[in-house]
Amino acid sequence: MIISIDGPAGSGKSTVASLLSKKIGFIHFNSGSLYRAITAHLISNDIDVNTLDNSSILENISLEVKFDNTVQHTYVNGVDYTNDLRKPNVSTLTPVVSVNKKVRALVDKTQREIAKNNNLVIDGRDIGSYVFPSAEIKFYLDCDIKERAKRRQKELNNKYSLKDIEKMLFERDEYDKNKKVAPLIIPKNAFIIDSTNLTIEQVVNKMFTHVKQFKLAHN
Repeated sequence: MIISIDGPAGSGKSTVASLLSKKIGFIHFNSGSLYRAITAHLISNDIDVNTLDNSSILENISLEVKFDNTVQHTYVNGVDYTNDLRKPNVSTLTPVVSVNKKVRALVDKTQREIAKNNNLVIDGRDIGSYVFPSAEIKFYLDCDIKERAKRRQKELNNKYSLKDIEKMLFERDEYDKNKKVAPLIIPKNAFIIDSTNLTIEQVVNKMFTHVKQFKLAHN
């Protein structure tokens, strides 16, 4: 069974996906980590992300996901890049890497292979709309950009100003919504939750209630 959680950057997708998965006994799978891990790999090997279409780099990349006590670890060519995924340079270049057709094909193939034998809660920006359009349950988690900026600032240990983070999020939103392939949209039949004025626990409880209602209706 697939439960997808889509939404803009900083809306809390990964946090609530992790908590919801534990609550219902599913594996939490962060799709964005795959793109970030590939980006981190390219950076660590001094590979210009803008040259991917003109090289054979991606043909020699092995992408693997392992779960250690439900904690996701993402490997590229055997190297665990989990601790590098949120570095600013990785965050900056991931959008460029993620629109590459070969990268998308590799990531989508990996995600679908994992989904064949697991019950998953998957968060991302195109999970319910593009990667798993037939997901049994779809959520779209929205949030006011100012609130998202506050959350992201806390996540980054106040290393950046709210103004800078808000600008970064706005630019990422515009980029995601206007991508030619799999743009950020509200998936068909998604249950929409605005988390602006909700606690994490309240969001998770809303999702949990929806999941229970779905299971009752389909048993």
